[in-house]
Amino acid sequence: MNQHLSRFFLGFALLWLAACQGNTPSTTPIAFGLPTPIPGGAATVETPILPTATLPPTATIGTQTAVPTPLPTPNATTATAATAATAVPWTIFVAADAPPEFHPAAANLAAHDGRFRAGDSAATSDVVITTLAGDAALAAWVYAVAAPFPTIPDGLSLEDLQAAWQTGQLTLTADVNATLRTLWGEPEQTAVIVPAAELVDSLWAAQTGYDDLHLTVLPFDQLEPRLKVLRLDGAAPITPDFDPATYGLTVAVSVTGDEAAVTAVRDLWDGPTGNRDPAFITTIAMTGPAGMRRAVADRMEKYGHTYPAEETGPVLQAVDIAHMSNENAFAPDCPPADPYDSDNVCNRDEYVDLMPWMGIDVVELTGNHLNDWGAWAMLHTLDLYDELGFHIFGGGRNLAEAQEPLLLQHNGNKIAFVGCNPVGPYLGWARADYPGAAPCDDYGLITGQIRQLADEGYTVIATLQYLEDYQYAVLPEQHAAFRALADAGAAAVSGSHAHHPQGFAFRPNGSFIHYGLGNLLSDQMWTLGARQTFIDTYVVYNGRLLSVDLWTGLTEDYARQRLMTAVERRDLLQAVFDASDW
Repeated sequence: MNQHLSRFFLGFALLWLAACQGNTPSTTPIAFGLPTPIPGGAATVETPILPTATLPPTATIGTQTAVPTPLPTPNATTATAATAATAVPWTIFVAADAPPEFHPAAANLAAHDGRFRAGDSAATSDVVITTLAGDAALAAWVYAVAAPFPTIPDGLSLEDLQAAWQTGQLTLTADVNATLRTLWGEPEQTAVIVPAAELVDSLWAAQTGYDDLHLTVLPFDQLEPRLKVLRLDGAAPITPDFDPATYGLTVAVSVTGDEAAVTAVRDLWDGPTGNRDPAFITTIAMTGPAGMRRAVADRMEKYGHTYPAEETGPVLQAVDIAHMSNENAFAPDCPPADPYDSDNVCNRDEYVDLMPWMGIDVVELTGNHLNDWGAWAMLHTLDLYDELGFHIFGGGRNLAEAQEPLLLQHNGNKIAFVGCNPVGPYLGWARADYPGAAPCDDYGLITGQIRQLADEGYTVIATLQYLEDYQYAVLPEQHAAFRALADAGAAAVSGSHAHHPQGFAFRPNGSFIHYGLGNLLSDQMWTLGARQTFIDTYVVYNGRLLSVDLWTGLTEDYARQRLMTAVERRDLLQAVFDASDW
């Protein structure tokens, strides 16, 4: 190479190097990562333009060519996020231990958001929805321990339940079995696995005695009245004071895996967040006959108006809707209390303050003693109830009012009360211009109302003031009347006449029947049966009767009900279960 040519190339190289050092690359950042979701819809994915490695063109001798400056190379984190947002969707998988409700929700996410597709397994998927895994909880799932309804034991410890799991003594659906495996590990013996549709029938078929604990664990929202919910270390998800945070069967359903994908799932999730929402629960307490006269009135005068209900009152105060069938009218001229005067068939006006203290919301007027002090006292009583804001059904100022169903709405649940009196007396029945109880006649009106209300989405509670019979057994005619109301579509049928507890029944359509509950306020103490009583608490969830919880009491001092001892409760349940339609 000659000297001039060497100088030329050296000068060109120096000029090219100077040009490269003088041009500063653009500082405008290129956005990588996840797009922002559009509220209410799927996220719009804008594909970022990835940098391309560009080689400078071949230099032509004698020609100065502008050489583009190479763009910075993305780091590994940025490249991973960019790839996830564009070319390769995240895979999402629902593990077997997650509730079945999460499968359609995850599939919906994969179908409507371009960043996700369904995964094949937990091991190969970017994100997994599973039980008790990771900190990113999607939902809290509440489970209940249950047994057939005619079971005498009321509860057990978490330790006892886990022991039953280890020894294969539980009857479970496959999905709950998978959840418990994650929760408690592999058992020594496998539980009895049955389809969900066969679970309750399987438990009932296996039961050989009321003391047998044939147990299942199932999601709270899958309960039904044929199951008795047991307390677990004293707590149950059907009680008004339930705290899921301290309950041994509140389970976290979580999402785990790739951090960015987990964040996206949490941000976009529109699937279930729980199966027990207090905003959809209505608790209703049903009771037996009540009256504030004779010895009850005497004790109210001596010890205060709340004395008869010191233990039943808190039970009724705790529920959303508390029922009372008050069989005696209030009257300003009602005589002073006399425990020995059987003709004293009225309530003194001042005693009405016991009812709001007890938390009463709904007053049933099917009683056969409502007009014993005269029709004017009945009208006066209805005025008092209006002033106190009570809702009434089963009776009224005239026949039309007496036959009107009571329609209530609470927490999204539509509740209907209907009731009638088939036994009279004639002077106790309402007529066109006369107050009293609604007559049942041939039951055609009330069964028609039940069918219509059930078709309209109401949970219908029907009551009958039937013939008073002091025994646990149920008369054949009573069987037929109560079953007719249940078969018409009532979720529950309750006997408001019974001064003595009677049996239970379930109908093929799922209806619950309690033929008689026993006294709520009474001085009847001449037999053990006359002293025994139930308060039935119905749990309605999302428009369906989910469970029935039984409180049992015993009359003492001719006035007040107290909570039964364990032995007293066992004796009552045994007697009533024996008299039931199983």
